[in-house]
Amino acid sequence: MTMTAKKLCASLFCLTLLLFAPVMVGAKEAPSSIITVTTSPDSPFCTTLEIKQPASLAKRILRSRSVAAKVQPELPRAQLTIGDREFVFDSYSQLFEPARQTQLVLSNAVRKQLEKWVDVAENAHYGQPLDWAKVKDDFARMDFATVTDLETGESFHVQRRAGSNHADVQPLTSEDTATMKRVYDGKWSWKRRAILLTIDGHTYAASMHGMPHGAGAIAGNNFPGHFCIHFQGSSTHRRNEPDPSHSLMILKASGKLKQELMQATPMRVVDIFLTSLHEHDRSTQLMTTANDFQMPFPPDELETFKRENEEWQNRNPDLLVATIPVELSCKWVGRREQKTTWTFRLERVSPGSRWKITCISLDGK
Repeated sequence: MTMTAKKLCASLFCLTLLLFAPVMVGAKEAPSSIITVTTSPDSPFCTTLEIKQPASLAKRILRSRSVAAKVQPELPRAQLTIGDREFVFDSYSQLFEPARQTQLVLSNAVRKQLEKWVDVAENAHYGQPLDWAKVKDDFARMDFATVTDLETGESFHVQRRAGSNHADVQPLTSEDTATMKRVYDGKWSWKRRAILLTIDGHTYAASMHGMPHGAGAIAGNNFPGHFCIHFQGSSTHRRNEPDPSHSLMILKASGKLKQELMQATPMRVVDIFLTSLHEHDRSTQLMTTANDFQMPFPPDELETFKRENEEWQNRNPDLLVATIPVELSCKWVGRREQKTTWTFRLERVSPGSRWKITCISLDGK
């Protein structure tokens, strides 16, 4: 199995696709290009794609002109390895070589070819965002499936037992329960996580929480109840519309989150930040903020929060700067719940670039 030298992916969690083409006898073997996709920089779960072909993509990339990098990679999509050199391909289809602090000036033909193979790797890594109305036919009651946590790569088996607005499922065995609990750092939690659900070879983008509740009917699995898995368009027991946190995790599991952030309005960026903060999803928070952003408080001080106003306004409409106040009820460690306003400042470097949170100001704290 092909791995990058610096980022070793757990072999059980890697999918390697090898593409070979005939090579003339006596010809020097063309260098291969290895594309690695992960959902976040620290995730051990990856997909690798090795490309070997006579009209070598690797050679064409290495012949490209290099210039000093004036910007950092923007929402990296993949790592590219050619020999002992490592590159980063970002969401603007730019290719960087961090070790040399350079950016490669790719021709349109090379860029399109590289984009094509990155798409192939991403399609293998992420799940299909299929609507619940269709998934529930493939994942009928009493059917079995495999859950894979998108961040850790941990996998376990489940059975769907009930559920109409979403799937109510249970781990099959005590070993499956133990694996699921590891995903949640040994403590059951209502926090949502992005997952892949595989049924008969088809993989869907989904979201789960990690809290046993209600009835359970599988003997010996050490799971006191069931838990819920959501798909695009599904809803909770209490609401008819999709849960925002589950929706964010499904977007992440489909591989579409970075694309969403590239096109998001300032209000949408703030919405994603607050949802990821609520779900303790650090990797998604980092995607919404500037490199020099600092939280205005230690994250461990904030126990819980909820939004008071659903309609936000950009207080400072501008092409490059946005200021958005959000009313929240916050519970801080050692303090009573209080209402406060978080004022988000967002900036972008040009009208065509993406919005990032640069600062949060808090009143009442």
